[in-house]
Amino acid sequence: MMFERAALALILSLVVAFSGGCSLLKGKPLPAATPAMEQERRFAGALQYLMQGKEREAQGLLEQVVAGQALPGVTDEALFRLALLHLRDEGGKGDTHANALLARLKKEFPRSAWTRQAAPLAAYLVAVGALRDSQHDLRTLRERNLSLTRDNKELRQSLERLKNLDLELEQKIKR
Repeated sequence: MMFERAALALILSLVVAFSGGCSLLKGKPLPAATPAMEQERRFAGALQYLMQGKEREAQGLLEQVVAGQALPGVTDEALFRLALLHLRDEGGKGDTHANALLARLKKEFPRSAWTRQAAPLAAYLVAVGALRDSQHDLRTLRERNLSLTRDNKELRQSLERLKNLDLELEQKIKR
């Protein structure tokens, strides 16, 4: 029973000592957050938003992380995740932006696990870009072909008119 009272007294004294923890620091300012701590806090927030399905909010935080001080283990993963989010952008600009982010990841963090995971995606995006360029070239060639077909038709019609005029002229000369 005496042991229990001693333990209870120790617990109570610890509770009292730690419950006033903030009052012990009055007058002493809290240390300022370092840029690395800020990066980690933003990145953790972005991951939380991603888990909640709030991609827009996550994208904003990830963009802040990649714009800030480079921090291995944070910035490299942020670059990879931001590239994935940009793949949803419309009009092919998302692919271009994602490819740029993956190139930056490879350049700034060549030994990162995220760089190795990004390699197949980067290769895929290059192939998609080449395919998109080929489709653009094909559309351009189709438009030119259509234009040439129209020009050819007009030339045939003009040639027929000239033939007819030539025949009429020959008949007038014979009379």
